[in-house]
Amino acid sequence: MLSPGAFNRTVIVLDPAHGGGDTGSRINDQLVEKDVTLALALKLRTLLGQHGFTAVMTRDNDGGSAIPGPPLSLDDRAGIANHARPVACLLLHATSSGSGVHLYTSDLDSAPGESVPAAWLTAQAAWVTQSQRLAAQMGTSLDRAKIARVVNRASVRPVDSLTCPALVVELAPIGGDATSLADGAYQQRVAEALTQALIFWQTQAQPPTRLTPAEPLTSEVQP
Repeated sequence: MLSPGAFNRTVIVLDPAHGGGDTGSRINDQLVEKDVTLALALKLRTLLGQHGFTAVMTRDNDGGSAIPGPPLSLDDRAGIANHARPVACLLLHATSSGSGVHLYTSDLDSAPGESVPAAWLTAQAAWVTQSQRLAAQMGTSLDRAKIARVVNRASVRPVDSLTCPALVVELAPIGGDATSLADGAYQQRVAEALTQALIFWQTQAQPPTRLTPAEPLTSEVQP
């Protein structure tokens, strides 16, 4: 059983955005975002499994859920991730704009510790520093693989509700060619670079300080 504030160092949550009737953005006349995110997630799941990780997926088919029933809401997806207590959660997206891989951490200000219970819409604040470190590690791995990358901050739901190191990983084309998003070899290169970063991250991640409701978020100077 995990102690409070701890996480599963062998668990990664993969959230392939969209699914079912929610196609996401239209990449071109033949390709929609939901298909790219799922293809990347399936490649990641295979690679992670080969390195001893368990990949928890919010969906593993064209539907909006990995379990029978209606598509999951964004809050449902965050709930799955928080319940799994993973060492990292990757929210997978795709775009026809730009090139390479775009990494986004939450734009919430970093908090000094994780309150108990955490406020749903700002729960990521305690983990922002760790998420930024994860983004830096992934950026380094992508550089080594000679894949263009951008690291930035953005408010993309449900990242702000996640209580773990979390990133939005948005796959963009090679050299502006949108058809490259459907290239299995390109997806595999990206998946391999992300997996290598997660192998390193597995031992580097640290949970935030856990605060009880009675503890102040900032220390007070006593007279």
